[in-house]
Amino acid sequence: MVPPDSSSERMPRADVASLRIPRPDGAVIAAELIGPPRHPLVLLVAGSGTSMDWWRPEFCDLLVDRGLRVARYDQRGMGQTTLGPPGARRDGLAVAVGDAIAVLDAAGARDAHWVGFSSGGWVCQNAALDHAERVRALTLVSTNPTMFDADADLPGAAARLRAAWANPRPDPDWSDPAAVVEYHVDIDRHYAGHEFDEAHDRAIWSDTVRRSPGMHRDEEGTVEFEDAPRWRERLGEIRVPTTVVHGTADPMFPIPNGEALARDIAGARFVPVPGGGHELPPKAWSFVVEAVAGA
Repeated sequence: MVPPDSSSERMPRADVASLRIPRPDGAVIAAELIGPPRHPLVLLVAGSGTSMDWWRPEFCDLLVDRGLRVARYDQRGMGQTTLGPPGARRDGLAVAVGDAIAVLDAAGARDAHWVGFSSGGWVCQNAALDHAERVRALTLVSTNPTMFDADADLPGAAARLRAAWANPRPDPDWSDPAAVVEYHVDIDRHYAGHEFDEAHDRAIWSDTVRRSPGMHRDEEGTVEFEDAPRWRERLGEIRVPTTVVHGTADPMFPIPNGEALARDIAGARFVPVPGGGHELPPKAWSFVVEAVAGA
């Protein structure tokens, strides 16, 4: 499979529906459904601080072409998903699981094949454990089984990424869209594997900033974070078909994290992405598409 150029023009689809989903704390989730309603649903759950633009339209089309319907959505405070009114805002893994199920409900789907990237993979694992009837299959990409707990068999972030965290890039002029895009692209290059697909990453952030020019910086106020209990010891309870896709050069969660996750889930299949980092550029799309279509 040869993925299309992520910067190429794409004709608008007739089978796209936009959703606005209110949450109990006042946040509103922006979501999009792509593909015929009669087809089985694939729920794409990106990492925190990520918009639906992370799942490129061309990637979604590859899944639709396999006879599937796709749901993608903006995480809180990204794209067109709001944070909610001050004093009521919530954050944390349980909140993220609730948001994902709310998208599933709004799509009118009983269940879905859940595809989770990074912290989105934590959401998918917990959904499979606590809401098993809503999960038909799992594809877990560039994630691990413990959040950031320091289990002895799970190596932490690579030195080059820790160095980038220790020396953060100065904030851009948030009123300058081009500067905001450049800021995020520069951060993302530290998460890449052997090669950084800058054009692909720039397309993600250009679309995100275009849809949300203020990047929610006008929504001031604190967010109450809800801690989540460990779940690694429960992973043996998962009974749905599961594929773990992991880059061999992931600097955020080095590959033993993905290998351990695949061992912890009975019958899970492990698919390495040669040279892949903590990312999903077009050259890696086929690994995920084949995992989803083959489940």
